[in-house]
Amino acid sequence: MISSGFRLSQWLLWAFCLLLSLPHTGEAAHFSVSTVSQLQQALQQAGAGDRLSLAPGLYRTQLHIDKPLTLSGPASAIIDAGGQGSAIIVASDDVRIDGLTIRNWGADLYQLDAGIRGRDVSRIQVTNSRLDGPGFGIRFDKGEEFELLGNRIEGDRRLRVIERGDGIYLKGTGSARIANNRLIGGRDGVYVESCSGVVIDDNRMSEQQYPVHYMYAKDSVASGNDSWDVVGGYAIMGSQRIEVIGNRVRDAIEFGVLLNITNDSVVRHNYVARVSNPRAADMFDGEGKGVFIYGARDNEVSSNHFQSSQIGISMAMGGEGNLIYDNLFIHNTVQVKYVGEHVLDWSHRGVGNFWSSYSGWDLDGDGIGDQSYRPNDALDRLFWIYPEGRFLMDSPVVSVLRWLEQQFQTADSAGISDHRPKMVPQWQWQPQRPASWSNEQ
Repeated sequence: MISSGFRLSQWLLWAFCLLLSLPHTGEAAHFSVSTVSQLQQALQQAGAGDRLSLAPGLYRTQLHIDKPLTLSGPASAIIDAGGQGSAIIVASDDVRIDGLTIRNWGADLYQLDAGIRGRDVSRIQVTNSRLDGPGFGIRFDKGEEFELLGNRIEGDRRLRVIERGDGIYLKGTGSARIANNRLIGGRDGVYVESCSGVVIDDNRMSEQQYPVHYMYAKDSVASGNDSWDVVGGYAIMGSQRIEVIGNRVRDAIEFGVLLNITNDSVVRHNYVARVSNPRAADMFDGEGKGVFIYGARDNEVSSNHFQSSQIGISMAMGGEGNLIYDNLFIHNTVQVKYVGEHVLDWSHRGVGNFWSSYSGWDLDGDGIGDQSYRPNDALDRLFWIYPEGRFLMDSPVVSVLRWLEQQFQTADSAGISDHRPKMVPQWQWQPQRPASWSNEQ
């Protein structure tokens, strides 16, 4: 008698063989298109996972992608949106756009005009494409798992900075990687608002407001980015647990790194040089700052190189609770500007900072200055609080007052001290130039 178990096994084998004999229909289709009408027809006919390849040529159209598919072509395949609206709207998960040139979309930021735009979509890839237009370059609101890699995104530099769209804009999204992009002339290079898990790596950015701007973000990283000719550098605002590591910024106006009401973040191994505001004399607190800490606590600023700026480091409005050590402050016009009444020591576990303006000595030869470094005195703080009196700074009376304060200054006087100042810069920042960076400036 044949057992029921044997009959079940025989039935399963028969069913498996039947499935193998059926025609295979799961293979993705490939559509090759060379005209706008063919492209629109292919978008209607395509199924999930299909690939649409554009031949070289000009496609004057706007696209709506509502299926998981791949849209690709060479750089000579140009999608021109005609100066209105968005060029490509992504309305499906699992979409990839690769290799195309996208241009001439709208400039209406209130309508969110963009080269590529999507909302509530996930697992989107935009790679190796060139985007050139006045609104947002790439914008996604909500969703997660974005990969924006190897693109060149250029804003309209004829517009005022505030009127341009951001090169890449993410709002309310989960994990994303933004890497190896060239971002030129937008409002901000990368703007991240209310997001988490955003990694911004190895991008080159210039001629914009801020190359990287985190707003209300958390658990994110900006590393290995290179930026120049910007209003400010890396702006971290209202955020938590952000890592700013191994970036470079030079020739900025306002700051190299800004920590504004930000907590539990790390600023390490960054290079900041030549931050200078030509209009500083006409503005309150307008000097260019290597790093600006404003109302931020529980952050670490270590092993950075701040050089040749109007102010090396500036701190105000409750920014005292931070670790600041092992940095190089070299040839800044003013090394430190601190507006506050606390006694602060900028060294940590026996490690201080290097100050090019330190004039102490090291009699025991341990590489640490025998005297603490005090960059400012009470008169400096007085002039910062009452800038209208700055014309008196170089007067003989003020010089006498400074000398008198130095004679009677106590170790616990309010202000900044570095109790372990380094005599020589024991390490030098070296540009970390990934293979994706060229020599282009």
